[in-house]
Amino acid sequence: MEYKSEGIEALVSVIDEIQDASLIMTDKKIKSLLKCLAYYEEFRIVLEYCNRGFDYAAEKRKALVKTGDYRALRLPKNPKTQVALVANMLVEFDDGREDFLTFCGEYFPSESKQRSFELCFHGMFEPFKLALVGLVIDGVKEEVPLVERTVEFAANGLQEQTEYLLVAFVKAVNAASLPDGERQDLLLMLEGFSAALDTRDTLMIRAVWLGIKKALTARKMCAKEIASTDELLRLYLVSK
Repeated sequence: MEYKSEGIEALVSVIDEIQDASLIMTDKKIKSLLKCLAYYEEFRIVLEYCNRGFDYAAEKRKALVKTGDYRALRLPKNPKTQVALVANMLVEFDDGREDFLTFCGEYFPSESKQRSFELCFHGMFEPFKLALVGLVIDGVKEEVPLVERTVEFAANGLQEQTEYLLVAFVKAVNAASLPDGERQDLLLMLEGFSAALDTRDTLMIRAVWLGIKKALTARKMCAKEIASTDELLRLYLVSK
């Protein structure tokens, strides 16, 4: 099956929308994420594989740490188990068996409901996205790959041309008046963009850049550098 990037781009977009959603809209955004997973065949195939032989009740007990008053979510390191666990939890949030915001407050405690939600996003949704995308792109190692993809490489020179822009982005983030958590998240995203550029894999570069661009634009930062990066990616045949 020839791989198309539409599914991953849709997944990145819908998860970004969860991050930007108001608290009262999170239920609808989770429903949109589940619809996205059900719509694209590559996600259905990987989710079916991940759920094969998966013991949800047992894995959920292991992941939800409860020690005295201390609560935390510790996702399994195995991508297959991680994807199955979070996907099943999302279904429980959607059908009402678990209240999502109550879950955020209990397992990602913070000074406000908004901050608990942000911690949950970075601690659960982002790892889920990365694990799922990795399984879709790389295929399931134990079997014949479920999704075949011919890697398209960016033209030589893209990394060198973007180096000064990455430096500018990092300087701007460090100089901006941001909560430390947000600053670290943005710096991590920029580090991921640099790693994607190293691979020259156009799909990975585009997917990571979409998230960074949206995050910086939402904070009204680096408009000039964003425009320059968009133009470079267009010239080097990364963006359409």
